[in-house]
Amino acid sequence: MRITILKTAVLSGLLWVGPAFAGTPDGVLTSNTKLSLWTTAGVSSTAVHVDTNEGIVTLYGKVPTAESKAIAEKTASQVGGVRGVKNLLQVVPEREEKMVARSDKELKDITEKQLKADAALNDSKISVKSVDKGLVLLTGQAHTFSDHLRAVGDVYRVPGVKRVATEVTAPNAYGNEERITFATTPGAKAEPRSSMSDMRISTAVKMRLFTASQVPSTEINVDTDDGIVTLFGMVPTASVKSAAEAEASKVSGVKSVSNQLEVVATSQKKMVEAKDADITRDLALALKDRPEFKGVTTDVKNGAVRLTGTINSGWDELNVLRLVRSCAGVRSVEDQLKIDEKASTEAMR
Repeated sequence: MRITILKTAVLSGLLWVGPAFAGTPDGVLTSNTKLSLWTTAGVSSTAVHVDTNEGIVTLYGKVPTAESKAIAEKTASQVGGVRGVKNLLQVVPEREEKMVARSDKELKDITEKQLKADAALNDSKISVKSVDKGLVLLTGQAHTFSDHLRAVGDVYRVPGVKRVATEVTAPNAYGNEERITFATTPGAKAEPRSSMSDMRISTAVKMRLFTASQVPSTEINVDTDDGIVTLFGMVPTASVKSAAEAEASKVSGVKSVSNQLEVVATSQKKMVEAKDADITRDLALALKDRPEFKGVTTDVKNGAVRLTGTINSGWDELNVLRLVRSCAGVRSVEDQLKIDEKASTEAMR
């Protein structure tokens, strides 16, 4: 397998928009984008956060140069299924701090131990082929796509690693065994750590935020790295910022929450005083042309929307929550949707 390293890229704007690609879940696009950024653009797994909504990828974090920012955007835009890239990366020159001084041999030993210690990778055979001046080259075979992604992230978190490249043979898409089941029942037991945990956590946090009445903002992005959740985007008040962090921390598997939400008063939208009949009509129109939502039933009372029925996947559940919460006049959402396990399995084939 050839190792590809992108050297230069120049983009004219902050938002690249490409053709729509139906059927690619946002979580899959986020994972594909991360893998491309980490191994192609050479962006550290802890430097740039990635989130995707309706095919639009948002990049947030810090990079050392304008060229790095452009390369990251170009790389994300080339991921299959990405409709657009919102580049919120900040250019912050690196301080001249002493790097962790480790020989290549020492780095090879440490990164190999890191991979072997990760129980989530037990079904894969991924190892370190070589280390050259801080550039770690991975080889072997990943049992799943998500194992490949997790292995690269594991290595990037080792102090002293400058770049990660990969010759790992891996599936180029998620398989049936990686299908996510979203536990929305309060008090559900935390699942064992797995290579899919971070994606499940990000999606569960989003769902919780969309259904929390004290968090009216739909402009919150979520990214998870090894159980650490980062919230970024805009909220109208400091109380909403605090409430969002509190809700995110309640999701099983979350180790901690890095709250980087920006309080912007202008993001406070005037609450529309809409009658329940008007909200019901608007929701019917919004859901009408979305066949994936045909099993969803809405009930509106005093601006609170209760969703019942069936949905084909966790991805569709998240999208319908976002759509409903964005409807003018909606004050809260109660999610009682059930995932059609048979349809979900067939969709992954």
